[in-house]
Amino acid sequence: MHKVILYPGEGGFWVAECTSLPGCISQVKTKAEASANIRETIEGYEAALDEIESGPKFIEMMKRSDEDIRAGRVFTQEEVEKLLQRRKKRR
Repeated sequence: MHKVILYPGEGGFWVAECTSLPGCISQVKTKAEASANIRETIEGYEAALDEIESGPKFIEMMKRSDEDIRAGRVFTQEEVEKLLQRRKKRR
């Protein structure tokens, strides 16, 4: 279930936006159309994600990422910044 925000837009249009799915937005003349369109947009978004996530390249990338995490080769942004600061001090 996704939260949808429905609000009046410019020029008499209605905007429906699903904030949890980037770019998932609809703008049409009536509230009913906006509601129907955003449902369709969400379904299309989720179908595209399912297709991407089932692809062999994505699966291989996730396996490599998982291996990197287990091997300790993944760092947080904070850890990366600390490493860069240490390198600067050594120069």
